[in-house]
Amino acid sequence: MVNIRKVKQDDLERVKYICIQTADEKAKTDKSTGEIIANTYATYYVREEPETCFVLEDDGLVVGYIICSTDVRKFRKNFRKIDLENIKKINKFSAFQNRFIPLPYMILKRVYPAHLHINLLEDYQGKGYGTELMNTLILKLKEMGVGGVMLLASESNKGAVNFYKRNGFKILVTAIGGVAMGKKI
Repeated sequence: MVNIRKVKQDDLERVKYICIQTADEKAKTDKSTGEIIANTYATYYVREEPETCFVLEDDGLVVGYIICSTDVRKFRKNFRKIDLENIKKINKFSAFQNRFIPLPYMILKRVYPAHLHINLLEDYQGKGYGTELMNTLILKLKEMGVGGVMLLASESNKGAVNFYKRNGFKILVTAIGGVAMGKKI
């Protein structure tokens, strides 16, 4: 049976696995690249802001997630202090590159103070589960009084961009290869 529930700390390894499996081929085949991806896009959220993180579970196995930060200042501080240090141990250049990840969130934080990441294993995509996860998070953010949420997506990932548009997100900024999308709550 498929259901959505709040993340638990012991879900972290599974969330990291899904993050890696839904990234590019190099993340799946190169352990270091996979760890960098997971430390960049998953670890912080489950560790620091689990109240805005949800998983999709199928018969007890986590098969997807939506994770969110509502406090970009806290995100930037802890991401740099903890996650970037972990990335630096793997690859110093990747750590340098990832220092800039919080920048779009900082620029757009007044209207879109929260930001999210969502991933589902391939067998669970296109079945409405992503929308259910999105609705679960948006309802939680509304309860918390958060006024807007944003995300970054690859411009070439047309399926993802269209999914976000169907879920009420608008393109805010287009930059080299990527788009920032936001939704007011």
